[in-house]
Amino acid sequence: MNLILSELIRQLRGYRLKAGLTQGDIAWKLGFSLPTVSRWERGIATPDLRAIGAIVDFLRRADAHAEKVLLRSILTAKDSRNLWEGEDIRYLAGSRQEFVETPLMRTMVGKGIRRYMTGLYHDFIEDAAIVSSLKAGDLASIDFYGGASMTVTSIPQGFVQLKRMSFQSELKGVIRGATHSILIPQAEAPMAEGAVIHNWDTLARPL
Repeated sequence: MNLILSELIRQLRGYRLKAGLTQGDIAWKLGFSLPTVSRWERGIATPDLRAIGAIVDFLRRADAHAEKVLLRSILTAKDSRNLWEGEDIRYLAGSRQEFVETPLMRTMVGKGIRRYMTGLYHDFIEDAAIVSSLKAGDLASIDFYGGASMTVTSIPQGFVQLKRMSFQSELKGVIRGATHSILIPQAEAPMAEGAVIHNWDTLARPL
């Protein structure tokens, strides 16, 4: 586990102990299993990108003193992250390139961003049938290729944004999901603009 992730988990454990919470409490709040949280704290497993986003968001709201550490972990990220909770979409993290090229993104961390969505991505998240299928687990994920999916994002010439939307868990009636995005050289992208829907049946087929 690298130093940034180790510090992030140390902050999470420190807050848990200070607040008198169990590992099970933290697991429920983040949407992960108790064994997973236990492995993080023992240093034998590393949080994935979705988990990092959830931890960052939780600690930002739970402990203001962790702000500097969390911002540093955000700035080292290679992609941008959003978190869905119910019908709300909040912006969790932006890559260093995104922060440099679009300083406004820094002020968006932790805020609801649905009204900032644009283009093909906006069309899909406002499509009730598509979102319902994702929430029901009928679809695995959707990849979007094209220009900026948020009005405050800037994309360098010659690049395409790949943004993936997925829903992965349901906790006591609250749907939680995540989106993440990276910039891909247009020459390496499978398409300049469009969407690819991944069905579980398709993903399960042997190569």
